[in-house]
Amino acid sequence: MNRRSLLAPISILAVLGAGLSAAREAEPARSAWILGLPSARVDPRIRPDVHSVEVQDSFVIVRSAGISLRHLGLLQPAPRFGDAAREFLFRIPRRPEAETARRSRVPAGVAGVFLNGVPIYNPFEALSYNGANLWHYDPVAASDDGTLTAAGHPRPERTHAAVAGLLERLIGEGTRHSPLIGFALDGYPVYGPWSTSNPDGTGALRRMRSSYRLRALTQRREWPDGTVLTPEQYGPEVVASDPLGTFAEDYEYAPGSGDLDESNGRFSVTPEYPNGTYAYFLTTDARGRLAYPYLIGPRFRGKVPSAGDSAFFPMGRGRLEVSASRPAIEAGRPIRFRFEARRGGERVRHFEHVHERPIHLLIASHDLAELEHIHPELAEGDVYEVTHTFAHGGRYRMWADFSLPGEAPAVESFDITVQGRARAQEVSFDRSLTRRRGALQVELTHDAPLRAGCDIPMTLRLTGGEELQPYLGAWAHVILVSRDVRTFAHVHPLEAAGETASGGHAHAAAGSPPGEVRIMTSFPRAGRYRLWAQFQLSGEVVTLPFVLDVAPGAARQTDAVPAGAFRIRVTQRGYEPARLEVPANEGVQLAFTSDSAPNCGAEVVFASLGIRRKLPSGETVIVQIPAAAAGEIAFSCGMGMYRGLIVAR
Repeated sequence: MNRRSLLAPISILAVLGAGLSAAREAEPARSAWILGLPSARVDPRIRPDVHSVEVQDSFVIVRSAGISLRHLGLLQPAPRFGDAAREFLFRIPRRPEAETARRSRVPAGVAGVFLNGVPIYNPFEALSYNGANLWHYDPVAASDDGTLTAAGHPRPERTHAAVAGLLERLIGEGTRHSPLIGFALDGYPVYGPWSTSNPDGTGALRRMRSSYRLRALTQRREWPDGTVLTPEQYGPEVVASDPLGTFAEDYEYAPGSGDLDESNGRFSVTPEYPNGTYAYFLTTDARGRLAYPYLIGPRFRGKVPSAGDSAFFPMGRGRLEVSASRPAIEAGRPIRFRFEARRGGERVRHFEHVHERPIHLLIASHDLAELEHIHPELAEGDVYEVTHTFAHGGRYRMWADFSLPGEAPAVESFDITVQGRARAQEVSFDRSLTRRRGALQVELTHDAPLRAGCDIPMTLRLTGGEELQPYLGAWAHVILVSRDVRTFAHVHPLEAAGETASGGHAHAAAGSPPGEVRIMTSFPRAGRYRLWAQFQLSGEVVTLPFVLDVAPGAARQTDAVPAGAFRIRVTQRGYEPARLEVPANEGVQLAFTSDSAPNCGAEVVFASLGIRRKLPSGETVIVQIPAAAAGEIAFSCGMGMYRGLIVAR
């Protein structure tokens, strides 16, 4: 195999097509790689180009540091500050196999590899609107003013145009079939934009056209697959600052509108595959600018071998399916939990990020001595996984707090038994409302007697909290569990919602550390509760427990519900329903009933109407909405966490 380096003064086609003469005579996945020159003076972790190629029976194993001395262009993400040097290992199937069932989504990270060992990334996962993981920015177009990409976004702050790289320079080559530039993880090759008109290798050369197009949108309220989002999950309006093409979800697949299929490829006869192969292509528009989805995806055409462990054992099933890496959970031994949700027979990939995480997993021992707050993250195969080690044996309850696209927030609970030695000492329920950890002292106060069925404003007064840092987008997180573990709440600080709040299910925590944190909660029943307040202090998460004894509540008066009123429930999951259609030009009455359980919805705000009403727990409150012309009226809770929409027709 010829050794080549990007340091050599060779043409652009030779750079990305290095080894093609050998590839025509042998298997391209074995022979087309651009090998760097080994050097004892250079750390292997930062040596450019491919380090080694190992041919196995079913795979070609390619190793590299993922770097090159030549810039590939907009499709090569710039290194992030703080990224450590590392070695990539790519497993490229030697005999790719087309997927005949549902095609696998391109993963959130690496989707393939260029011939010089630089990863081919999925660019559409890292950044999303308000960090909610629902509307994903197109960073390729965002880095360009329209010179190099079809959906470039001119910005006043951009002082210079994007710099073309090797891939962009390929676009101008139209004298022959584009070179092989890489391989996808399913084993199929990736080419530049030029191929023959006909898949059999005949016809004139032309640019391969994507079959994706911009949707006809003015409002971003549903996904291309038809998922209708809740008001909290809407994207920004289509305006000059967020034009069409800002997000990957702005595009839809239109079969037959271009040369390529849903995976951005087609069967094609190429110089390296004279008998033909399925191949992906670098797509461009009629003016020769890079066009969405650029290289691969959003789904692979071929089967992608899994390197993960599939031996997981079911533990519980609801809206979330929960499984574990072993059938028995043992104290002191790490175990991996897996969470997945399905819709239409397919796993849901994009959970909404609430307080910076897709799932908040709370685990408490039944005696309330232990609490863990951990966060499953997206893993291979569109599942969410997290590893945890239990310190003691005994009974535990897990609560998974999550939000799916188009659905209200949900909490599901699962009981588990952990084998092993139980806690030796009996749990102490110290009733002191002052706790200290290092320099931080926290005093818990409540503005009203602790009675069931009442909204109770509480304050966490902080002393010595100069080193306090935001934790998951808030200054504090509060978890509340009843003594019988039947009642659970994940409570967040009270923060006023702005008139144009758009960050549903998120809190800002900017500025200096506060001297106090206010929360609002309620208790559905009398009894003993344990409250844990969590803070981040100098990078460490601090959990402080409190014990609360709640007295029975008095009977409450509720407003009578008039005939014809529209009913809206306020629960821990938000407004149900969150979207309501009413007659235009008629006054309507809304009957809000707040569940007697801790939630963020103690107040409802109609900002455009100047209406703000308290919603006491367990009560029904009537809100009169004046007659309105056809249009929309938004409403939210006082914190901006829950959002709803009235559509007048």
